[in-house]
Formats: sequence, structure tokens, C-alpha cells
Amino acid sequence: MKSGNSGIGLPWAALALLLAVAAGVAVAVLGTSYTERPSNPSVSEALIAAAPPGKRKAAPRFAFTDQTGARLDLARFKGRVVLVNLWATWCPPCVAEMPSLDRLQARLGGDGFQVVAISLDKGGAAIVKRWFDHAGLSALAIYNAPPGDFAGALLPTSILIDAEGREVWRGEGAYDWVGEEAVATVKALLAER
Repeated sequence: MKSGNSGIGLPWAALALLLAVAAGVAVAVLGTSYTERPSNPSVSEALIAAAPPGKRKAAPRFAFTDQTGARLDLARFKGRVVLVNLWATWCPPCVAEMPSLDRLQARLGGDGFQVVAISLDKGGAAIVKRWFDHAGLSALAIYNAPPGDFAGALLPTSILIDAEGREVWRGEGAYDWVGEEAVATVKALLAER
């Protein structure tokens, strides 16, 4: 004699398998979207609200360390246009944005412009170095700060600072920093120097 419950197990197993497959597809799709493109496709709309020279205020003071552990602040970059980016290796939108920041630094970086990507990872520069190596990033310098120093900051956060050390623009979320609008904005700030 068959048990009345034996036929019920198969539909539940099929449903569980279907849900597992659906969850796997959702994770794959969402994971791909974070790693393939930033959440904000371009900075052009965000930069429209950038402060004109007469309305800019002093940029916030940031203390951070370089790869060797030497303590730095933004005064080191005085005279340069600086794009500060607060990020972490565990933040999917941050990870998506880093390649475009690396390409922007490779394209425009030098005496007049610097991307200062400050990692808030607890493990310090060693974790960031491993991640940079894994991601193939070579133009960005490694900077780190204790996460507590930026408590409450949404990641990623970018702050564009003019050569006089004044904040031009601040944005939250990942952006495409190699789009023509972003490059043109940095070049316009360089022309102000």
C-alpha cells in the first residue's frame, strides 16, 4: 500500500529546483550589471549643477595614507584639479566605477590633475593592492583611510576639487568618468589654473 504523501514530494522538489534556478539567474544578472557598468551612465547631468568659481567653498579636509602608510591630506595636491573618490572593495557600485577612474587617471593624470581614490577597507592598503592587481588597475595610486573617519558616507562618493582647493561638485553613486562630458569638465577646470 502506498503512502498518501509520496506523490506530493515530487512537485515540491520541482518547485524548489525552479526557485533555486531563478535565484541563480537573478544573482547572475544583477552581479553582471554591477560589474559591467556604473549605476549613473554619465556625469554630464550631475556636473550641470557644478559650482561656478565665485560660489565654490573650501573642500573638506581629508586625512588618509598612501601604500607605504605615510599620512597625507589634500594639501599635498594643491595646485592640481583633484577628483576624490571614496570607495571600498566590498561595494559593488564602487568596483564597477574603478576601471573608469583608472582610465581617467591614465588619460589626464599628471602635474595638473589627480584622481585620489581613497579606499575605506578595514584591511588597509594590502587588500586594495591585491584588488587593483586582480582588476588590472595600474594608473591609480593606492590610498586608504579608516572607515570610521568617513562614518555615514555613502559609497561611492566623488568630490571634484579645483586647483585652488575648492569643492566644485559632489556626487554619490558610480559614474562613467571616461565619457566626453567628464573629460571636458576636467579639462575646463585645468584651463582655470
